[in-house]
Amino acid sequence: MYYPFLRARQFELIALRELAFEGVTQGFIIPILEPVKQTHNNLNLAYRIFEERNQSVYFIVNPSVGELIGDNTHYLDYLIEQNSDTMLPAFHYRNNSEYITRSIENYSLNQCMLICKNDISENDQEFHNLAQLAQITVINIEDPAKNRALHRFVLSLGKTYIRLDDLFEKQSRNSDFLSIGEHRFSEEHIYYRDENFNGFSDYTVLPSEYTDGGSTPRAVVIHLTHLNAQNQIWIKHFTSESNDSIANIQGKFAEAAEKAVTYCRLNQLTNSAITELETYFDEQHYPGLGTVKKISIKNHLLIVAHYLRNR
Repeated sequence: MYYPFLRARQFELIALRELAFEGVTQGFIIPILEPVKQTHNNLNLAYRIFEERNQSVYFIVNPSVGELIGDNTHYLDYLIEQNSDTMLPAFHYRNNSEYITRSIENYSLNQCMLICKNDISENDQEFHNLAQLAQITVINIEDPAKNRALHRFVLSLGKTYIRLDDLFEKQSRNSDFLSIGEHRFSEEHIYYRDENFNGFSDYTVLPSEYTDGGSTPRAVVIHLTHLNAQNQIWIKHFTSESNDSIANIQGKFAEAAEKAVTYCRLNQLTNSAITELETYFDEQHYPGLGTVKKISIKNHLLIVAHYLRNR
C-alpha cells in the first residue's frame, strides 16, 4: 500500500478527487492529508468524493505546519463531525503522548496512525506505551533505517508499519532544473515488503518543506515520473528556457509543456494526467501553476497505482 503525504491544499485535493472519481487509487493508495488552513471548504469538496467513491484517507489532527500548528482540538472536532470511516485519524508524535492518549479517549478514536521522526530514543517509555495502544494500528517512521532500535521495536508490535522517505530533490531556483537530467526517483514500491514494511510513504513530487503561497517564478517546471524497464520510478524535469525574468509565464509554460508532451509521445507514456497536459498544449491554453502541480502529483500517483495493481 502507498501512503502519499500531501498537504490539504486546493490542487493537492483536486488531484485526489479526480483520481478517486476515476476509481484508480482505491485499494492501492491511502493518502495522508495534513491540513494547513483553518477553513475546510476545499477539504469538504474532497471529502464528499472520498465518501462517495470509498477512498480512505488519513487526516492529521495536529499539523506541524500551516495556520494552526500543534496539539489542538480544531481538526479533531472536524474529523468527528464527518462521522465516517472514510477519514481516519493521524497524529504527529513529538513527545506529546499525553495529548494523543487523551484525544483517543475523549473522542473514542480507533484505527489511528502515528507519524514519527527517527530520533525517538530507545528509552522513550512514553512512546513505547503509546505505540502499544490497541487504537494505534499504523506507525509511519521517517527514514527508519537511521534508528535500528526503533525499527526493531516497531516491527515487534505486529502493526501496520510504513516507512516515510523524502525523495524530491528541491533546487534553489526552478531554472536549476535545466541542468538536471532524468534520474532515479524511487524503488521503495519494489522492495518495501522485502524489508518487512507493510507500506511506503513519501511527499510525491513535492518538497517536504511547506511554503505558504509564493512569488511568480522565473522558470516553469513540469515534474513527471515514469516506470523504466526494471520498474524503478524515474523522474524527468521539463523546464522552460526563457528564464531571465518573471514576464510571460504563459510562454514559459508552453516551453516546458512542449518538452514534456514531446517526450511522452515519443516514449508512448500516457494516462489521464498526461492527456490533460497534452490538451492544454495542443489548445495553447495556460491552466495556471496550480494545475501544473496537480498534473505532476496525479501522474505520479497513477504511476504507483498502476505498478501496485499489476505487480
